[in-house]
Amino acid sequence: MEATTGLVIKGLRERYGYTQEKLAGFLDVKREMISFYENNEREVSLDVLEKLSNLFGVELSVFFSETVEEAMAEVVFAFRKDAVTEKDMEKLSDFGKIVKNYIKINRLYNGK
Repeated sequence: MEATTGLVIKGLRERYGYTQEKLAGFLDVKREMISFYENNEREVSLDVLEKLSNLFGVELSVFFSETVEEAMAEVVFAFRKDAVTEKDMEKLSDFGKIVKNYIKINRLYNGK
C-alpha cells in the first residue's frame, strides 16, 4: 500500500497497540488531532514526528517511506500492552532514542 505520513503513523500506532487517545495524551494534543494526522487532514510538525520517532524507535525517514509495509519493516521492537501509561510512554520514548542511536552506530561500524 502506498504510504503517506498519516498511514505510517496509524500503522505504527496500531502495531504498538496504542489508541488514538493514548497517543494524543503522550503528544499533549486532542485525540481528534491524531485522527487528522492519520487521515492526512493536518500536516504533522517536525516536533511531533521527532516525538513519534523516539516513541516507536524508528528513524524520521520511516514517516516518508514509499509503502506502509516498508515503514513497518523498520520497526525494531514493538511492545503491546493494554495498561501503558503516559509515563510508560515517556520511558519507551527514551528507550527508542537509545535503540535508534545503537542502530546508527551499528550501521556506521558495519559500513551499511
